[in-house]
Amino acid sequence: MPLNDDNACRATAERINRSRSQWLVLWGCYSRLYWAYPLFETRRRILLYAAYPDALVARMDEAERRFRVWPEQEGSTGHDANA
Repeated sequence: MPLNDDNACRATAERINRSRSQWLVLWGCYSRLYWAYPLFETRRRILLYAAYPDALVARMDEAERRFRVWPEQEGSTGHDANA
């Protein structure tokens, strides 16, 4: 898809949004980049961008693995009950 077709790029960003509900993904018509903002708690502020959708999704996956804060499982104290 050519990056000079704003409507196609916006549609691609929307497709990523639908498949990745924990992220807000936008097409920047002036920057000519895809942007992603996490909608989940992270260890630090994250703002991702890439020129191509596949590159953005790969960066989103990496950021989620490295920086997402996962809530502790309900009822877990972090101690072994048999100890």
